[in-house]
Amino acid sequence: MGLLIGGATGLVVAGVVTVGGERMLRRAGPDERAATRAGLLRDLPGACDLLGVCLAAGLPVAGALTAVGEAATGPLGAQLRTVAALYRLGAEPRRAWADVPSELDGLGRVLVRAGESGAAVVPALRSLAADVRSAERVESEAAVRRAGVWVLAPLGACFLPAFLCLGVVPLVLGIAGDVFR
Repeated sequence: MGLLIGGATGLVVAGVVTVGGERMLRRAGPDERAATRAGLLRDLPGACDLLGVCLAAGLPVAGALTAVGEAATGPLGAQLRTVAALYRLGAEPRRAWADVPSELDGLGRVLVRAGESGAAVVPALRSLAADVRSAERVESEAAVRRAGVWVLAPLGACFLPAFLCLGVVPLVLGIAGDVFR
């Protein structure tokens, strides 16, 4: 930028652009909420499968949540251990799941519904795991498509001026020359 403007003004502009750009990049650091959400959704299908195995083996819900919470790393393990602790303290299942992030609402609904109605929980957990995996697959494919567009954007930005200069401008000048003859 400084080379385009030149002189002392160019030096000042280059300094301002450099400092401003560096500060913007630092401020746009990793989003903690997005990282937590991604960690929860990444680990949820495996946790559902493990919960299903634990519950099918006869463990109570609190014990199964504790076991899976200890096995799961990251934010999912912490959330499951918190819910398990509330279960062990005698909290109602709806209350135990009330403060979990929205990404775990489906798991909470499945376990609360099974506890209240006595419905089989293992098939519901398998279905939830399959649904989350499918949603993650769709989201990943969309991200790949977006990346393809963003990869081609600089190429388009480079070729558009050349296209205009070499293709459109001579065409317009040729039409204008024919009109004004």
